[in-house]
Amino acid sequence: MTVPEFPQIAPDTVPWLSIEQMVEADRLAIEEFDIELLQMMEHAGSKLAELVDRLSPAGPVVVLAGGGNNGGGGLCSARHLSNRGREVSIVLASEQGGAAVRHHLHTLTEMGVVPRDDPPDVPVVVDALVGYGLSGPLRGRAADLATWTTGRFVVSLDFPSGFGQRGGVDPDATLTLALPKEGLRLIHPLYLADLGLPSALWKRMDLEVGPLFASGGIVELG
Repeated sequence: MTVPEFPQIAPDTVPWLSIEQMVEADRLAIEEFDIELLQMMEHAGSKLAELVDRLSPAGPVVVLAGGGNNGGGGLCSARHLSNRGREVSIVLASEQGGAAVRHHLHTLTEMGVVPRDDPPDVPVVVDALVGYGLSGPLRGRAADLATWTTGRFVVSLDFPSGFGQRGGVDPDATLTLALPKEGLRLIHPLYLADLGLPSALWKRMDLEVGPLFASGGIVELG
């Protein structure tokens, strides 16, 4: 029998969140529990790097990053992938990155990892173009980069960019954060990453969430 790469949990044993519930969870984490965005992003980036490193073929990795928090998580993973010995390059979908993107770009620049104009011909891609809050099809450079991923091993962060839309990313694996989102029910394989959110936060939202990550910081919805 094949041993799973990561601990598995049954999909019906965890709450599946709406976009509105995930927005509220982020708000509670930051405003009520004083958990900084960069703290959560560090968890997301390190877990994403671990998943990519363990599941993907050997070789260089390119991180495709949007200008929002999803892109910030992807850029954070680039640092962790580099620390794991992977050759990493980054490509930005927008020059108008938010504070988190600028934060991680500064760190990567000091490491000698600077954005490329076009993605290199590498076998492994991290899709961090857009997050779960996007509505409608991808546009512009993000759409072009999503189309470029076809035929490569792709790991998407939180939600595959443009999922269900023509030209959207078709990932080999997706790592979503804290709890799964309703829109991800048809995506396989799907993994959960521990963001370090306290159980008291879920209780404030009247959600019953057990110790999902007792066996490790990444679990697979089996």
